[in-house]
Amino acid sequence: MASPKTLSRRPAAAGRTYRSVDDMLRGHGYRRVADAVRQLSAKTKVIDQLILARVASNLTQSQMAAKLRCSQSRISKIEDSQDADLSLGDIQAYARIVGLKLKLDLR
Repeated sequence: MASPKTLSRRPAAAGRTYRSVDDMLRGHGYRRVADAVRQLSAKTKVIDQLILARVASNLTQSQMAAKLRCSQSRISKIEDSQDADLSLGDIQAYARIVGLKLKLDLR
């Protein structure tokens, strides 16, 4: 492992300093990475709300699994998936446990 002194040195070949990480990433595929993160975020809006509600309810994945009578790995798979992969039953059961109300709006 490198010493702290080695880690703090700027490589001689770099020859440039940056004001921020964003500044450094520009020109190195930054836009592609940012776009990919935005696209993934748009595909996990429901799941993100469910996870936030579970955490706010002070429930671990194991505790959530016990309440839903399933395995912790099932909860992990739900939380690692995309919204389109979930069934309405999964969403409804999860939401009920964390105190959310499911409201479906078709237009």
